[in-house]
Amino acid sequence: MEKRPSQLVLIQPPLPANERHKKVLPLGLGYLASYLRKNIPDASVAILDAQVRNLNLEETLEEASAMGGPGTYWGISYWTAQAPFAAELSRRLKDRFHECTIIHGGVHTTIYPEEALENADFAVLHEGEITMLELLRCLSAGGRLSQVNGIAFRENGEVVKTAPQPFIEDLDSLPFPAWDLMEMQRYDTPLHVVGGNRVPIVGSRGCPYNCVYCGSPFMWGRRARWRSPESVLDEMEEIIKRYGIPQFHFWDDNLMLNRPYVVGLCEGICRRGLEVRWTGLTRASHITANADLVPLLARAGCIGLEIGIESANPDTFKEIRKQESLQDSLEVARLHKENGMYPLFTYMAFNPGETISGYYRQARFIDKIHEGLPMPDYWVHHFPFSLYIGQMCTAHPGTQLFEDAPNLGECLAESWEDYHHHRINFVPNSLLEDVPVRNVRRPRDLDLSLALWALHDCFWSDFCASVPEKNQAQTLARFEEAVPRFWRLANGRRTLREIVERMAQQCNLSRKEALQFGAFICLIFGQLGIIGSRRETDDVHPLTVVRREQIPPRFIKRYRNPFLSHLEKRLGPRLTGLIEVWLPREEA
Repeated sequence: MEKRPSQLVLIQPPLPANERHKKVLPLGLGYLASYLRKNIPDASVAILDAQVRNLNLEETLEEASAMGGPGTYWGISYWTAQAPFAAELSRRLKDRFHECTIIHGGVHTTIYPEEALENADFAVLHEGEITMLELLRCLSAGGRLSQVNGIAFRENGEVVKTAPQPFIEDLDSLPFPAWDLMEMQRYDTPLHVVGGNRVPIVGSRGCPYNCVYCGSPFMWGRRARWRSPESVLDEMEEIIKRYGIPQFHFWDDNLMLNRPYVVGLCEGICRRGLEVRWTGLTRASHITANADLVPLLARAGCIGLEIGIESANPDTFKEIRKQESLQDSLEVARLHKENGMYPLFTYMAFNPGETISGYYRQARFIDKIHEGLPMPDYWVHHFPFSLYIGQMCTAHPGTQLFEDAPNLGECLAESWEDYHHHRINFVPNSLLEDVPVRNVRRPRDLDLSLALWALHDCFWSDFCASVPEKNQAQTLARFEEAVPRFWRLANGRRTLREIVERMAQQCNLSRKEALQFGAFICLIFGQLGIIGSRRETDDVHPLTVVRREQIPPRFIKRYRNPFLSHLEKRLGPRLTGLIEVWLPREEA
């Protein structure tokens, strides 16, 4: 009996670690849904975004069950961190609807199709629109699966991968994303600097560069394809008309790569009289190479372009193959300021090649970029002062770093859920072999308070809503105990690796948590200048970047010497307090 593709439900799994940051509109599913509706007019297509709604497994299963049934095609697209959820959801759907068809897609599926096929009937690899359409038509007509390019499936117990699907050359042929299938009002992440809702938009797919931490080369083949400026302008007008949102975030890998496209886009915005504000990601060197276009960008509503600084250490640039210079970043900042734009940037911690003093230089470099500018109300980063955390270097599957990481440092990810860039999954040997040197006698109370606040704000998976308050408080308490222990062990002779080993024993921490805490202390205290690297301390000086009233009350703590904590357990708080009165204190 012929099986018609009459009902298709596309699912984005939840990502609890991201719930405190931004709600990621599933743009890929939006394009896929609109393409299938255009080419299979009689199909019913729906999107279930479990991420934006923070649904757990049971809630996602019930919502999905209400949208489909035994004859439904379920399409689940996911990142590596979402892979276990996608696998379990697929098993549960199969248990409930035995005759349903489950199709996996996305970056993790493309990297590991064999794993996907443990719980899915089919895996769609790389770009999904044409492949998904051909697969559904094949299943509907009872055709030969081997003739569908770009898929993987099991046949006689063996995994079969068909020939690659050619990438779509004419991106203008794709209809606009199916925004009507998504709850657009829920995607309320404010636009950098200026605030207000933003809508993601993509004018290209792919990037020719080969940064070791990026999965784009694997997914798109190191080649960029572009829509026409007119198509993008039409999409912007349609979004303004439908939803009244005139603000956009370009999700292209490298927006300034194509000069004619940028000129056409900006001139088109001005010609059409679109009162829009927007930003996007690009490389510093592409802005400096097109410096004459920056005034045009400003006139067209660009509030500033994000550049990937990643590090202020030239050695790190070599390790991650960034092929950029710090001077380019400073020039980009100057161009932005002169044209009334705000210099935006992304950066990472725990890259190969990084050192404790390197974090101090990174923070001071970013200070220089911001020089003369007020701190905006809607900051792109965590804190409204000179402390910069950014993303944590993560050796994602499909990247060169994933292959190299075991030789470059310690990999801490234990399961696919760990592969999220707001947890410490990797600590480089360059940091582990660094020797911290104290620049103050002991941490100031505000230093400890700031470190606790930073941990809470940056370790998203440990402090998200799905983690009980009791567990969150226990993590903060363990970290609070680890800081003075780290300080006592950092005597200028021990490496971070040696300090971590002792912290694990003396603070009753797992080695993994001791590594994460030790590395994070180096990042925060390194940026504050209260510790530096033994070999490079000349330019590192203690700084006070925060006032007491800026720190949430729950994180206000007093630094306690580990020796006093030990005495308190033996002598009690009153006797220990008398001893502490006679110990000199260092002012904040």
